[in-house]
Amino acid sequence: MPVRSSERIVRALLLPLLAASASAQDQGTGDAGEGRVVPADTTGWQTLTRDLFVSGESSLVEPGRIEPLPRNIFKLGPVELLPKFDEQLVYDDNVFLTDTGEEDDLIVRTGLGFVADYRFGEGGHRLSAGYDMERNWFTGGESKNFVEHFASGQLELNFRHASFTFGDRFEDRTDPVLSVFTGKIERTINTPHARFGWSEDAFRFEARAQRSTSKYDDAGFQDFDRDDDLVVGEASFLVEEDCWFFGRVDAMARTFDQDTLNDMTGFASSVGVRAKRGDELDGMARAGVRFESFDDASPTDSDDSAVNPEAEARLRWWLMRTAAIEGRLEQTTEFSPISNYQATSRGEVTWMQQIDDRLSGRIGGGIEYVNPSSTDAPFIRYTAGVGFRYALLENADATLAWRMQLRNTSSAAGDYLGNQFTLGFSLRL
Repeated sequence: MPVRSSERIVRALLLPLLAASASAQDQGTGDAGEGRVVPADTTGWQTLTRDLFVSGESSLVEPGRIEPLPRNIFKLGPVELLPKFDEQLVYDDNVFLTDTGEEDDLIVRTGLGFVADYRFGEGGHRLSAGYDMERNWFTGGESKNFVEHFASGQLELNFRHASFTFGDRFEDRTDPVLSVFTGKIERTINTPHARFGWSEDAFRFEARAQRSTSKYDDAGFQDFDRDDDLVVGEASFLVEEDCWFFGRVDAMARTFDQDTLNDMTGFASSVGVRAKRGDELDGMARAGVRFESFDDASPTDSDDSAVNPEAEARLRWWLMRTAAIEGRLEQTTEFSPISNYQATSRGEVTWMQQIDDRLSGRIGGGIEYVNPSSTDAPFIRYTAGVGFRYALLENADATLAWRMQLRNTSSAAGDYLGNQFTLGFSLRL
């Protein structure tokens, strides 16, 4: 399909910013760290669409993101159901994420969703489904309004040693940066996935696979239509109580529908350790190497293959019953629309505090260094945030949060500073 001249111009202007797109409206993973004060089953307060082992996108999290408290689920016979409603009022002082022509706006963000859970076979098996809808309305008209949908289903079969998981996640989303620059640039991401696990007293094995298919509706951006395939195999061995040594192998491939960008095949291998100390300490660290090769149908880089380090470390430490620190370090390579790949190093740290029976808080920050494999300039992206949650009623929370995003690069017009202030209300019926 031919691309109109105006669309080519818009795309040329926005390509240098695409590498930073995921942080503009990061959905976050909704990690269950805050659920320790009020323990609950994960699906009781977190939709499955946000909890696959590899997200459809990755970036820095929102450090001040506060999740609603876990709630009791409605029981309709053997089915457990959790309806959800969220309303947020967001003030953004730089909706276009630019250092020139900054515009502020007041955004009304409405979310509806549910989680359904059915256990059978004396609790050993499980069928789950989730749906989320989020509407973003820019009251000042500075940006185009848009709606996003997330839906997923998953079947888990658990036996004495073996376990199987099959599922699918569907996302109808906007590109986070393009949605504010050019209106709603809509794309869908469909991710079928499967898992097999084998567990014994001192040995565990897990194999996981997924395919993420991304499709852009706008004719000017269909060059980005692609399939991302990932297969992971991991074997773990118990070396002492609650301490596991593991080896992991990843195989991946990226295939574009058109020949404008370069296809990729690759693999990674790493070794690491996972350790726990009761409910107080939970950590993981791994290191290895990642090899990728590219077909170079599009001349972006001088090399058609690359070898890069692959590393990851995560830690959650409950220093006391009501306070915890959480951190993550990561070194990897990721998709880039302007080069074969981008080498990414990121670090995040957050502090979580239960202040009293009703009030809790979270504060943190992150830094990300992104270096494209082409001659384009690298950039540094910072994020910081703080959030508070207050339990108004047994099933209703009020939240207040601030998030800052800062991008620094030597590229012309590549820097920006943006602040968001959010007042929210969450209801779990």
